[in-house]
Amino acid sequence: MITYKKAILDEREIADLIKLSKMWEDEDCTFGLVGNTKDDLHEPLYVAYDDDKLVGYIMGKYFIEDQKRSYIEVGDKCFEVEELYVVPSYRSKGIGKTLFSIIENEVKDNVKYIVLGTSTKDYKRALKFYVDDNDMTYHSAFLIKKTK
Repeated sequence: MITYKKAILDEREIADLIKLSKMWEDEDCTFGLVGNTKDDLHEPLYVAYDDDKLVGYIMGKYFIEDQKRSYIEVGDKCFEVEELYVVPSYRSKGIGKTLFSIIENEVKDNVKYIVLGTSTKDYKRALKFYVDDNDMTYHSAFLIKKTK
């Protein structure tokens, strides 16, 4: 049974989170991802466990927009989802959706927008997850084509 909780960030959980982010890096599914160190971990951070095995996490940060955007005004309070990861063998079981929902419920009364950027190599899956499954709005894309 999967259980969810706010991360404690004791030594064991820190080690498990670092190991999971290294697993994500090794999976090579995201451009430029580098595994976390202890200093990269911060609240709010929620975790998913299958018994005592860490199988997913989400973390992010609050910020106040300092530039006018096409949809966000200077001074708007926002929350950025920085990382959401679920172990491959646990995907498509609702764990990521539940983690997203938990953090959304924590921040929604304090911010005007929840935002995120992704550099996934599987953009179709990411768009389905964030836009279709979690009701986010697709706003823009940054595309590149390597020529050499």
